[in-house]
Amino acid sequence: MHDLYIYVDKNKVADCLKYGIKLSEFENRVLKLNNIDKRGIQAFLSPKDSNLYGDNNFDCIRVIPKNLNAIVFNKICENTNLIDKYTCDIEKYNLGDFEAPEAIICTSILPENLCQYNKILDKPLLVQNSREFYYEKCINEIIEADMFSKYELYQTLLILGDQKKLFDVSKEKNIKIYTDKISGKTYTKRSN
Repeated sequence: MHDLYIYVDKNKVADCLKYGIKLSEFENRVLKLNNIDKRGIQAFLSPKDSNLYGDNNFDCIRVIPKNLNAIVFNKICENTNLIDKYTCDIEKYNLGDFEAPEAIICTSILPENLCQYNKILDKPLLVQNSREFYYEKCINEIIEADMFSKYELYQTLLILGDQKKLFDVSKEKNIKIYTDKISGKTYTKRSN
């Protein structure tokens, strides 16, 4: 089971930790599933997934979702016909399954399920950024499945690096030499 993270106005954090969080008071999210509105509290799988991470007006609270009704969904599928397919109960969610995972907690949260999140002293995060983890997981799955040869991946990365102006490119006969502008490392590619 994954911890969830919610953001609360700094002035309300002490009360939340002491008394819990009432759904009726803190409801801030509506998700339409199977043509039914699910109302709840917006939550994240990693503190950095929220744009409130650096906002000094809000504090992050870690939620232990034990005995809570929480749903994880792929935010990029929200407001599309795909949302029902990209939604699951938190117990069934595996890290990296969705590109932009977000959660909605559909019950009040008791104080024993809440802890103030401390960026420095809190338990280590399995995932720093859910979206980047998803991309890394998918890339590794594609590589392991041998969908593309290493040669194809190498060529594609050189082309992409050239388009992004990461390399200085020179040509010697029918060989292109790509020099990394930062490290100075060179890569070669046979050209036609």
